[in-house]
Amino acid sequence: MSGLMRIGDLQVHQDLPHERLEWKLERVGWVVMALALLAALAGLLGPGPLSRATAGQDGSPLWVQYNRLARYQAPESLQVHIGPGAARGGTIRVWLSREYVRNMELNNIDPEPESVEVGPERSTYTFNLSDSDQPSILMFRFEANRFGKMPAALGLEGGPQVAFTQFIYP
Repeated sequence: MSGLMRIGDLQVHQDLPHERLEWKLERVGWVVMALALLAALAGLLGPGPLSRATAGQDGSPLWVQYNRLARYQAPESLQVHIGPGAARGGTIRVWLSREYVRNMELNNIDPEPESVEVGPERSTYTFNLSDSDQPSILMFRFEANRFGKMPAALGLEGGPQVAFTQFIYP
């Protein structure tokens, strides 16, 4: 009920149904903000516990840790785990699918590969490992140069391979 109310010497315009609606909308806004904050903390909007993923079996000759959800042009990384005995003669050749490499801007590879071969379907990186009987970790650091669903495949030349998908937020 809208109208002027007299409180002492003051005339106050009051619309209680409209104010109640505003209060309800304010509460809904607070709930939406709290849910967005929880989603961000959980990793649904970028790196976090729900975003972290593994492709392949932990302890196998090849497995990869990555983030399912990443941001456009934000620093990201693939942690490639090489199991003991996967390298032949201290050398390991790891390939990444060409489509994935084309959609990423590779900033750094640690350790630095001895050589890189670019083919029509994949890019192959050759690494020298000091002790092939111990597990090794290769780190590919990159930034996505497009957004959307990003399929990827990675493998050891002549050995196992893994496939995974990342979603890149704008």
